[in-house]
Amino acid sequence: MSDSIAIVGTGMAGARLAEALVNSGFSGSITMIGEEPVKAYNRVQLSSLLTGDKTLNCLPLLSDDWYRVNNIRLRCGDPLIQLDTGNLTITTASGWQTQFSRIVIATGSRPVVPSIQGNNLPGVMSFRTLDDVALMQEFARQGQHAVVVGGGLLGLEAAYGLNHLGLDVTVVHNSDNLMNRQLDATAAAMLKKSLEDRGISVLTGVRTKAVTGSERADGLMLDNGDWLPGELVIFATGISPNVQAFRDSDLKINRGIVVDDQMHTSIKHIYALGECSEHNNTTVGIVAPIWEQAKVLAETLLGNAACYRPREHSTQLKVSGIDVFSAGRLNTGSSERNIVISDPSAGIYRRLVIENDRLQAALLFGDKSLCSHYETLISGGQPLGTNANQLMFSDLAGQDIVREMK
Repeated sequence: MSDSIAIVGTGMAGARLAEALVNSGFSGSITMIGEEPVKAYNRVQLSSLLTGDKTLNCLPLLSDDWYRVNNIRLRCGDPLIQLDTGNLTITTASGWQTQFSRIVIATGSRPVVPSIQGNNLPGVMSFRTLDDVALMQEFARQGQHAVVVGGGLLGLEAAYGLNHLGLDVTVVHNSDNLMNRQLDATAAAMLKKSLEDRGISVLTGVRTKAVTGSERADGLMLDNGDWLPGELVIFATGISPNVQAFRDSDLKINRGIVVDDQMHTSIKHIYALGECSEHNNTTVGIVAPIWEQAKVLAETLLGNAACYRPREHSTQLKVSGIDVFSAGRLNTGSSERNIVISDPSAGIYRRLVIENDRLQAALLFGDKSLCSHYETLISGGQPLGTNANQLMFSDLAGQDIVREMK
């Protein structure tokens, strides 16, 4: 058999891997098989598509010509339903069946929707795909109220988009702090105020009980007895690795498909990357580590030495006029040193966490001008020395340290 690679998944991870293989001179055949009926697009831009700041033609990761010129075989809208790990054979929903020399699983993740009454009513949805955006825009033309369950990055971007479309939006979050994985209480409170100033209602420390309505959603009941009107209810309550199609296979699966440092699974000639994979008991949910995994896996498939080493990555909220940046681990230990500048009246908050003479975390609200310097310092692990006290006030100190790292 000639060298043939199947990439199961036509999303961002699969497309990035295909591109890396082509750019590195891979001479075999590449077939991409996916559930969505469209080619890979940039999910990060869905919130911009929702608001109208981006158009559909801005989202594809690779052009139609790229697939054609590089002889990439595409089976969009025809998901895998069976994987024969012994014969490396794939069967899809249409009945198409083919054997490959190597198989890569890049099926991504699925949104987690709480198991509550009414969660399958029309008007209840997630914010994950192009179809989701189209439905949200359609409902926005018909309704007046929307409830977004989940105050993380995705939920807040959805809330902003729906508010931009003219809906009355309420965000419901079970933690006391918005973006509780990335922000401390001070930054979360400032974010809450900024959203409320834009007309978005925010309820924290509350849980959902049921989606109400008969033929379609008309609101959300909270566990404290309060009811919120909402012809549109968006659940942005997390993701789960999309591995259901492989549960009956011989692959080792915990939460995701278990991979080693080279992205091998437990079965020879089968690999995995992205949100469906699990490396050292950890799954990923942002783009940066997926890009790193794709680079490592491309080298592995080409027979070159490569090793995936996770590192800290930053997150940024994409809401117009609200600058939020978070990188690293805010709570590292008893020996940490915190440097804080807070000016609530100006909407500025900065917090740096230093431990063992190294920058461990940075949290910026209202001014992200130094974010690239902080991110470089965190990922590089360079000792700060006498520059530590200067980091908060000027990018000059950060640039000096970056130069020392090189």
